[in-house]
Amino acid sequence: MKEEILNEVLGEKLTEFNFILKENNSKKTAEELIKLYFVSGLSFAILSIGVSFVFEFNSVNSFIFFVLCFVLPGLLHYFFYIFLFEKNKKEKEKEIPDVLLQAGIFPKGTSILKIIKYISQSDYAVSKEFNKALNEIQKGKSTENALKGISFRCKSEIISRAINLLIQGNKSGAEMNKVFRETAEDILETQSIIKERIASTLIQKYTLVLAGGIIVPALLGLITGFINEMNFIGISELGLGMNSIERQKIIEVSFNANQIYILEYAVIASVFIAQQEGNTKKALVYSLILIPLGIICYNFALLL
Repeated sequence: MKEEILNEVLGEKLTEFNFILKENNSKKTAEELIKLYFVSGLSFAILSIGVSFVFEFNSVNSFIFFVLCFVLPGLLHYFFYIFLFEKNKKEKEKEIPDVLLQAGIFPKGTSILKIIKYISQSDYAVSKEFNKALNEIQKGKSTENALKGISFRCKSEIISRAINLLIQGNKSGAEMNKVFRETAEDILETQSIIKERIASTLIQKYTLVLAGGIIVPALLGLITGFINEMNFIGISELGLGMNSIERQKIIEVSFNANQIYILEYAVIASVFIAQQEGNTKKALVYSLILIPLGIICYNFALLL
């Protein structure tokens, strides 16, 4: 049962990734890219073993470095395609109010096909989607299904809302000019509110990024380096505190614990930032940036 659920989830993810690749005009399929990611990741991971040996990384650093080298090539490539898709989607969403206003200038009784053709010949980023819909209609597909295809490809609530209005207008034959204009104004107002909310959380976001990637790791590194260089020989000779062997073990444990803490802090900060942006998928992207940055800052501060 668990295997069936896992296979179903993996199948859905592969289908989703293939769709994103197709929308980004990629010539490779998800299956081909996964094989490429695995080979490149394994190659970098093997190289990381040699680098860890040359620079005498401890076991924690070596493990983190190995895992990052294995997963980073594939994950960065994957999120690059996600970024391109989301970027194109936002451009299309930004233009939807203009599209609705353009649809609103047509007189009552205008054929929906004429509106679709007009939008498809415009310079909007979403015009390509309407051109695809127009070609499908000319090949015999129903207008409603062709328009729904736009919603499916764009994966956007804002675009789906505009498409539903066009479908309703086509079905009812009612006066939709006013509805188009009011909806366009409503979308513009919503987009303005979202921009204000993003601006208000921007300082908090960058504070977490700086703290998780630079400030906290650097402070921990400086403190650890300072304690490691302190001379406790005189104190131990007086019978106070721990002997040198015990003290060295404590320092090694705290060294590893600090790096685990940096990793945890980076993950928590990444999840929080992603939730603020309303896109939990970005948590992994932020983690892949903050974790290596934090480890580098920590080890650099140890040398100061």
